[in-house]
Amino acid sequence: MDAAIAFLISPPAVLLISLLFEGIDRKIHARMQKRIGPPVTQPFYDLIKLFSKERIVPITASARVFETMPMIAAAVSLLGASILLSNILSGSSVIGDLILVMYLLAMSSVALMIGGSASGNPYGVVGFSRKMSMMIAYEIPMFIAIISVAFGSSPSLAINNIIRFQISLGLPLAASRPSMALAAATFLLCMPAAASVVPFDIPEAKTEIIYGFLIEYGGPYLALAKIAKAVSNFALTLLASAVFLYVPLLLGENVLLNLGISLSLCLIESLLIMFVTITVPRTVLARLKIGQAFKFYWMLPLILSISSIILSSVGL
Repeated sequence: MDAAIAFLISPPAVLLISLLFEGIDRKIHARMQKRIGPPVTQPFYDLIKLFSKERIVPITASARVFETMPMIAAAVSLLGASILLSNILSGSSVIGDLILVMYLLAMSSVALMIGGSASGNPYGVVGFSRKMSMMIAYEIPMFIAIISVAFGSSPSLAINNIIRFQISLGLPLAASRPSMALAAATFLLCMPAAASVVPFDIPEAKTEIIYGFLIEYGGPYLALAKIAKAVSNFALTLLASAVFLYVPLLLGENVLLNLGISLSLCLIESLLIMFVTITVPRTVLARLKIGQAFKFYWMLPLILSISSIILSSVGL
């Protein structure tokens, strides 16, 4: 598929798949708790209802910042996920690499933090502080794990080059070298915190700080925040699938067939990754304190990521 066409169709495809993934996550979560749960299409109904509601800006808020940040958050998360998906769809290099995708996904969280703290609500400020602490805890090992991919036998941060390298190897990157296995483990361990799910939902903690920095958001603003979060979560699972766990399966010379099969396998892997790193933790675990979460990420994932980049730099 042409790269330009792939990039154009990626944003609506990303939005659709992200909301479906969220619906599947909520359904499985409910079933694991022996509840019926909402239909898989519930996220679509939620967005339709929220977009139909009135826009309300608190009197204490910095109005322009409060209103603008959810739009920026949704836009940059869609852009990051679209760059990732279009690289998989096109089979050729699309502008952007792993650093850009990680930056855009991080900026989505930062935009919501800034917008929420601009509401003037003290819970929003507490949520901002907690989220900043959590980002320092998990972003550093996650970033080191991504950077370690650029070392070793195929030094590249271009998403398509990494996919092609896995195809040439005939096996996923995580199975190619011990360093990549450690990098994949680090990335997967960081995903629950990046997705802000239990036990790492500390910045939002509904029973403690009443949704944190999102407390004053409602209507269309909350809808945009939900889009940003759903798309970012999907992008993280797809990134893990494409970079570390890509299954190189080629059937004949039909390029479109191979691309379709590869994309289908990536989406199935993404669902499995979502189940392991998002659905299961938020169903079976209890919330940690901010100190406990910080200690966990700087004791285990950080050590794993540093070990990964050291081993990768020596070719292991």
